[in-house]
Amino acid sequence: MIWIGLLLTALWIGSILFFRAYRIWLLFYLVSVVGMAYLMVWVTRSLFNIEPLLSYSTAWTVHTITQHIGIPTRIFERAPDVLLVLVVVQRVGQAMGWTMLKIGVESSGLLEICVLVSLVLFYPGWSWRRKAGSVAFGVTVSWVANVLRLLLIVILLHSFGKDALVLAHTYVGKIFFFALTIGLYWVLITVPTLKTLGHPPQST
Repeated sequence: MIWIGLLLTALWIGSILFFRAYRIWLLFYLVSVVGMAYLMVWVTRSLFNIEPLLSYSTAWTVHTITQHIGIPTRIFERAPDVLLVLVVVQRVGQAMGWTMLKIGVESSGLLEICVLVSLVLFYPGWSWRRKAGSVAFGVTVSWVANVLRLLLIVILLHSFGKDALVLAHTYVGKIFFFALTIGLYWVLITVPTLKTLGHPPQST
């Protein structure tokens, strides 16, 4: 598996060097961003095992917030990437139930963070200082947005019971996180691009 990853990485580097040498900038940017995003996901998951730490921080943050707003939750000590949510059914005559939410690669926010970092790192014309600041801001906001998404799911489960799991996780949570992510991309990438296109640099 590692050899396949190294081979694909070599092909990716060769492709971006080719596009850069022949000044094919659109393909250079697209191939660079897509390849870097996949490479970051592979490296962080296979070599550095970043995903459990990201999931763990997200789960504990949601758990801490729910304790302050009166929603009972639990986290398994032997499975730090799992957030166990106790769903309190408020309708009279129904028993208390619980729902387990497992925070994996989709729920950890790792994919969105890797895509965002790739878009910023290969953005043309920016200084490395600006790129570093944009990456730090983007990663922080992405993590906060993911925490808010999971918190929204927990609140819906707590309020409406496990019957609301599909609605909360598949629809409401994903739409909420997607909207926040698109808003972040708009602020970091689209707005600066529109400003650059509207005020191109003057040649001397």
